[in-house]
Order: sequence, then structure tokens, then C-alpha cells
Amino acid sequence: MGRLPATVAAIASDRRSGAREIARAAAEALAGLDPETVPDAVRALLRGHPAMAPLWRLATAVLEAPDPAAGASRFLELLRRDDRVPEAAAPLLPDAVLTISWSSTVVAALRLRRPRSVLCMVSEPGGEGRRTAEALAELGARAIPDEEALAAFPAEAAVVGADAVGPGGLVNKVRTGALCRAARGRGLPAMALAGETKLLSADLPAPGPFERVPLGLLDAVVLPEGPVGAAEAARRAGAARLHPSLAPLLEELRRAHPG
Repeated sequence: MGRLPATVAAIASDRRSGAREIARAAAEALAGLDPETVPDAVRALLRGHPAMAPLWRLATAVLEAPDPAAGASRFLELLRRDDRVPEAAAPLLPDAVLTISWSSTVVAALRLRRPRSVLCMVSEPGGEGRRTAEALAELGARAIPDEEALAAFPAEAAVVGADAVGPGGLVNKVRTGALCRAARGRGLPAMALAGETKLLSADLPAPGPFERVPLGLLDAVVLPEGPVGAAEAARRAGAARLHPSLAPLLEELRRAHPG
């Protein structure tokens, strides 16, 4: 592998931003690369973020296109469609919400809905829930310790983001499954705010601090056109195919990150 552009290396090592933010930055970076450097850049990005479906969708778009800029442009059009997810989700949200980790899509939906109560699991390791609470300070949001949130579930619904939605489940921060089970145990809904770019026909690795959550634990996956059930989310994920040249890398990363 040759020397990577500094922008690509920085994106591959970004541990603060969400999948959507990273994918947008990656698309802009790949658009300006010489086609000969794209395969190495793609591999670096996917090794850095193996659980993020938008990067695999971006890689597919770039590898299928006649040049990197055309592929990146096609992907960014799809990403812009996902801007409709917060608007589709906001009317579905109740007046008291419990969320986990950081998701720019969840934050945007909550700003539209403006619930009476927004609680954010601290989301250890990493504590990204504190960032979410800070971003939603205008709504009086606050961070709550993970175990306290799961034990008390002081909300009317669990609302989560997603790094990937595949046939075998949703990939998100560790304890997302516990949050969804806690909601279900109280007869309350759990929903994921995803988007077209989060759908993928292959189940991606879920290395720590991520985990795979069965789609059956979710009452809805909210896409740009609105909510769908688990079976429909899995069907749509199955239609989002990977470029064949990415299969060896995916297998390599699955072996490195089983689960």
C-alpha cells in the first residue's frame, strides 16, 4: 500500500464522528483522488471502520463508476435522500425518549420533535452520550448512567441510530440490544433511525465497542420514506449489493472481528 493522503488517514482513524459524518467526509476525499490511489484508500477506510455500512456503499459506488468523482457524487445523492429520515421520524417519537451513543440523525429528529424529556445513556466505553446531551442542551437533555437507564427505563420509547442494517441485524454501540430489550420488557417501542445508506446485503463485522442487534427487537426502522418493520428492513438490506471486489476484504475483516 502506498502513502495514503492525510485526509483519508484522518478519516480512517476518526473515532468521534458518526457513520453519516464519516461517509460524507470520505466521499469528498475520494472524489479528489487519482483513480490509481482509490483502491488503497478504500481499503484503509473500510479497515478503519469495518462496521459502517455507508462506507461500504460509498466504496461500491466509487468502484462501479467511471471515475472517483462520479461515484462519490452518486453516493452523496443517496446520502442527501437520508436527510429526510429525521422528518419522517419526528412525528413517531413520544414525549419522553431514551437514546444511546451519538447519532446525528437521532439528534436532528429530536430537535424537530422537541420532546418534553430526552435522556442519553452515557454509553461506555467512550461516553458518547454526553456529547448527545450537550448537543441537545436546548431541550434540557441529560446523560444518565448506562445501568441506571436500563434498570429504570425512564422514558416512553428507545430511539437509536445505526451504523449498519443487514439481514442478520443492526450494528450499533454496545448495549443497544439491552436498551431495546428493556423497552420491550415494559411494552414500549424501540425504533432505529437509519437511512438508505445504512442498508447492506452483507452482515458487517461488529467489533467492540459495537454489537449486532436482531432486527426483531425493533418495532420499526425509519427510512427516508417512513418506518418499516423488521422483515421489510431485512428485505431492503438484501437488495443493497456490494461490489464483488470487496468480498475478500469483507471476509478478512469478519475473521479479524468475529461476531
